[in-house]
This record gives sequence, C-alpha cells and structure tokens, in this order.
Amino acid sequence: MTESNSETGPQFEKRVLALARAIHDPLGTQGAEIYEGRERDSVFTNESQVHVYEVTTLRTKEKAEYDGQKLVDMMKSLAAKPENLYRSVNGWFVTREEPTPEQRTVIQALAKKNALPLKAISASTLLQRICNSELYLQQRDSAPFGSLAYAPAASGAGFRVDVDFETIGNGPRSVGNVSDALLGGRHIVLTGDFGVGKSHGLREIYRSLRRDHFRGNKLTRFPVHINLRDCVGLRTPAEIFRRHAEDIGFVEERSLISAWRSGGVVLLLDGFDEIVPVRWMGNAADLREVRWEAMAPIRRLVEETPEGTGIIICGRPNYFSTNDEMKVALGFDSRADSIFLADFDHGQIAEYLQKASVDWQVPDWIPGRPLLLGYLASMHEVSGDSEEMDRSVAWRQLLQAICQRESRMFAAVRAETIEAIVARVATLARSAGNEIGPIGMDLMRAAFIAVNNRQPDEEGLQLLLRLPGLSVDGGSPDESRVFVDLDLADTAYGIDLAGYLSAPHAEHPLKSVASWVSAASDLGVAVASDVATENGVTGAAVLAVAKTRDSSGQFDAILADVLRVAEKQGVDEDRLKQDYLVEGVIFDELELSGEEHVLGYVRFQDCIFHSVDLSAVEQGGSYPVFKRGLIGLLNGVTAVPSWLEDSFVDVEIERFSSSSQTTSGIMQLNLSPLDKIALSILKKIYGQRGTGRKEGALSRGLDLSLREQVPGVISEMISAGWIQKNTAGKSIIYVPVKSRRSEALQALEAPGDFRLRR
Repeated sequence: MTESNSETGPQFEKRVLALARAIHDPLGTQGAEIYEGRERDSVFTNESQVHVYEVTTLRTKEKAEYDGQKLVDMMKSLAAKPENLYRSVNGWFVTREEPTPEQRTVIQALAKKNALPLKAISASTLLQRICNSELYLQQRDSAPFGSLAYAPAASGAGFRVDVDFETIGNGPRSVGNVSDALLGGRHIVLTGDFGVGKSHGLREIYRSLRRDHFRGNKLTRFPVHINLRDCVGLRTPAEIFRRHAEDIGFVEERSLISAWRSGGVVLLLDGFDEIVPVRWMGNAADLREVRWEAMAPIRRLVEETPEGTGIIICGRPNYFSTNDEMKVALGFDSRADSIFLADFDHGQIAEYLQKASVDWQVPDWIPGRPLLLGYLASMHEVSGDSEEMDRSVAWRQLLQAICQRESRMFAAVRAETIEAIVARVATLARSAGNEIGPIGMDLMRAAFIAVNNRQPDEEGLQLLLRLPGLSVDGGSPDESRVFVDLDLADTAYGIDLAGYLSAPHAEHPLKSVASWVSAASDLGVAVASDVATENGVTGAAVLAVAKTRDSSGQFDAILADVLRVAEKQGVDEDRLKQDYLVEGVIFDELELSGEEHVLGYVRFQDCIFHSVDLSAVEQGGSYPVFKRGLIGLLNGVTAVPSWLEDSFVDVEIERFSSSSQTTSGIMQLNLSPLDKIALSILKKIYGQRGTGRKEGALSRGLDLSLREQVPGVISEMISAGWIQKNTAGKSIIYVPVKSRRSEALQALEAPGDFRLRR
C-alpha cells in the first residue's frame, strides 16, 4: 500500500472497497450486488445487513453533499427491495484523511433528514474495524524477530546498526528504499550468508514500515513479520497466520487474516531456510523436489496475497542451488527484486564495535561478519583491553557459539554434534582438493553419517541444508557449498585433527594417506594444539603419531600438520631421536626462528613454500632441511646466509626480500634508531597474514646495542595503535591491527618516509 498522498483516486477507492469486503465478506462468499441493473462493487450484502460505500479523496463540502445524496438514493432503493425486507441498510462516506467538520456536518444532516444510518469515516478508521493494527504491532514488538532471538547481546540486539542492502548492478539500497518498494507492492528476496545480519535487516525494515504506518495516521499498510521456523508443518495461509498470532499473543487472529486478504498489510517472512523438508535419501535432483515441497505453504501464501501487496522473504542463499530456483520455489516471478547483505568492511567493523561500547584496537584477524563480531564482544566482555584475545581460542569459541546458536533452533541436535559435523566436513573438503570447498551434499551427508552413525532424518536434512559457516557455491550447479571464511574452515579442520590425535587408532579419515597436498594453516595447527591439550594429549603423544605415520611411509600433508602440532605442544629434547620426512607438500608460509625443536629434525623434500620467513633467524639455531622443491619468497633476507646454506639443498628460490625490507637493510636507512626498530617490528608483524610474533622474535636480527630499546619502542607502537599485545597464550604475542594494515604496508614500501613520532 503506497503512502496515502501518492495514490490516485481510483487506487484509493479500490483499496477502501477491498477493506470493506474484508469486513463484510471475509470469506469471499458473496458476489457483487446488483443495483439498477448492474453490478456495484460498493455494495456488500450478508444475511442481516446491506452496506453501501462512497469513497473520495476530496475534502470539500460539495463532495460530501454530492456523494451523501448518492448514498441516500442507493440506500432507499436497496431497502425497498423485497429480499432486503429484513436487512438493515447502512451507508458509509469514506475519506482519505479524517473527514472535515463541514463534511461530517453534511453527512449527519442527511442521515437525520432521511432517518438513515449514514456515517462519515476515514480509511484508517475503516482499517481498524478489520484489525487493530496498533495492538498487533505492540504485541509483535515484544516477540522475537527471527534468529535475533539466538544472538548474543552485543551482536546488535541492544543497539541500532545502519543497514545497507546491495543489489547486483544497482549498488546499495537503504532500509527506506526497501520499505518504499514494499509499500509500492514489490516482491523482494533478501539473502545473505550465515551471520551477516539478515534478521536484523528485516527487523529494521519492519521498524521503518511501522513508523510509516503511524506517521500516516494508519493509512498505509502495516507490517506483519512472521518467523517461518515457527510455522513448521503448516500448510495453509490461515494456519500460518493463526500460529503467528498465537506465538506473539495476538488474540484477534481472524482479523489479521482479514487484514491480509484485504491488502492491508506488508508481509515480512523471515527464514525460508528454516522450513523442515521431508526425508531425503537421494541425489541433487531429489533434493530440489524436496525443497519445492517444503516451500509449498510459502508459495500458497504468496499466491493468495492480494495483487499490489508488498512481500519480502529472507534466508540463506545456500538453501537453494540457484537464484532462479529460489524465486520459483518461493512463488515469485523473475521480476522480483533480489537484495543481499555482505560482510562489514574495516570502517563498518570499527563503527559496529564503537556502538557496542567495545573500546579497543581491532586485531587484524577479526572477521567482518556482524554475528561473529557480536560473539567476540560478548564472549570476552572487552572493556578497553584485548590482551586476552588469542586468535585460535577466539575462533574456537566462535565456532562453538554458532553451533550452540544453531542447536537451539532444533529439537534434538546438540551443539557438540553440529560442531563435529562441521569439523568433519572441513576435513572432507580438503580431500576434495580445497580447504573451503566446494562441498557437495553427498560429502555433507557422509559427514553426518560418520558423526551420528545413521542417515539424516528430516531435522538432520534441515541441519545439512543450513549447516553454519557454509554458503552456496555460486559457480556450481550441483548443490555445492563453500566455507564462508577460510579461518573458519581452518578452525574446523583443526578440531577434527585434534580428534584424530586424541584417538589415532580409531576410524578416521585422517588415519589414511592424505589425498590432498596442502598443509594446514598456522591457525589450524594452533587450534589442533589447543584442543589436543584440553583432551589430555601431550606433545610426546602427538610425536608418537608422527612416528607411526613416518614409519608407515605416510610422508604427507597430515604428517606435516602433526609435526607442527607437536612443535606447538612442545617436546622434551630426549624424545627427539629420529628425523622425519615430509614429501610433496605445499605450504602457504613457514616461519623459522631457530628455536624449533621438532621441525629441526624434519627434511622437507620436493615441497613448495609460498614463503619461508627467516626474519628472526640467528646463527646457532636449529633448522629443518629443504631438499629440492620450490620457495616463492625467502622472506627477511637478501640471500641465503652462508651459515645456513647446508639447510637448502637444490632448492629453487624465486625471490628474496629487497634490502630495504630486511632487518639488516632497515638498519642501513638514514633514520633514527627508534624509527629503525619500529620499522623492523612492522616488517615482522605485518609481513604475514593474520598472525603475530613472539616478544623475543622482535629483537632478533638487531644489534645488541639496539635490543635494550625494543621494549620502549613496543610500548610506543601499542600506544600509537600500530600493534596489539596478546597475553592469552603461553607466550606474549604481538599482533597487527586491522585498521593500520594498509598504512603499515605503505611504510614498508617507502621506509625512508616513516616516522613513529609525528
């Protein structure tokens, strides 16, 4: 329903007569009344009454006189018909705004003169005869809005966050844009991956429409926001409205149905991906049929909604295989608008945390997803200090939190089960060749069976279709998904790796030779180490798994991961009695400091390293051997140090760091000692993705005369917001700040221009 002052006279009349029919003929059983030989849409007859309407947008006395007399003539004519002998005849003069005093006087005079029940009312008063919109909105405001009921307090539920929707080709659209489109009768699909704030965005649209309804003196349609997850098992629109009214405590459910059938509402439907489908045991084609059947009640609701009524439906895009399938299954045609929500950028993250009263520098590894941000803020109860924010621990807690949130949406699925399925999916995704996917439905089904020892039932299928942390693979036609975040995939794999290390003789896909060649990230290794420690698995026990794999000839990526976990755990020197071979494995980055124990006994043969970081190496340390293979960047040095040449045997090194980007090169710049130290620290901390450096590593490579100044420089850099101190783990770690990364990289590109103190 458009704003009242933008409607034409015919549009307004059509709307009012639809409201009148909803009042007098809510079941749609009566035909149009015959008056003077033709059908009149403005006359409504039931068993005991006849109602006659005249509708106007004009506010003149003359219009009231003209229409009032028409009503009198029609009422007398209808009352004289034999079939209306025992029916009362009522007349209604309906205006867009409240009738003027002159108009009311005219109608009252005509009613008195002719002894007829003739009244002057506004369209908003007529609407309230159908449904008390104010009472409905009061009840709706106090009930949960979609998945916001499962969000942490700091994730946006307690404060307002600006929402910008995006469209393909047309750029962002504001809440006001979307509200106007809905009032204009548009059909819209809102999608977004897990945790981007779909329910929050839909609630903001609801609030905008609610505001418009009251500002327009209740002349505009009012919003009806329905949580589809509460409508499981329902088949008809009437059942959906009755369930919705019951859930929010609105006792006049029949009036709500009448308001919908009259075109007096805007429908906001939250969570099409939460409709439980029937059992599925087959292939992707069968799954599409399952979704089609599951969406039947939504399609019927859309199809029976009066023409010109705005509808918006939201859910995760990974529920459907394609955008076209989604629109058809929901009952929309191809002209329906598609909008979506994306992750926050750096500026939005800072604004979000500021509104959440979280006053700290944002670590570089913080995700841009509102729900994940909210969990971080609520879990750590940050109050100006983020030193206890360990990256691997935080990502584990994030995964646990989203699995707990998801489990509250199901009756019989525990959070631990969901986490185990996600973890196994991460491992199976690697077996398919990529850490983040694609992940087909067969793979997800296999993960479910491995964890639960049974086939997925109806609720299990729904869980798989909306498995947290996954989104639709836009380039795949076969129901494939991908992890929404590489760090989330690495975290999940780390948990499954720890499960293997905790029970190395049990059935587990990691027990076999790896079908993939890429080693885990530092995050995945750290998560595996943390979980293994919690499970009582020591570094020595992890090393025993590595020995078993090595003796069995499994020189693969899993062995590389196990050895790095053992390094992380720590192993006594007396247990390091053999060398290990890792062969044909691809590593993103390997950071060496010379303090390695386990890795000092490893020979990397025919392996590929995108980067090997030697920024912190010093003569006399313990280093692995690199034989043959390829290193994309030997970081931190301009050539292999002479005392380290025996560790690089027939290795092709594509490039080294430029002299200005090594610690020794920085020391040659015409800068103050303070600026040189600061630049060397920036180089070590910002030279790798999402991780940090131990405190001791920041002094390595510096002259002994400068090392004593490092603590003071670190303090200044923390105060200036360049780096953050993290004390959550076994060692103090200094990590990069998300908002300063571009500045830090720019300083390293032009180090001669850098000044710590401006």
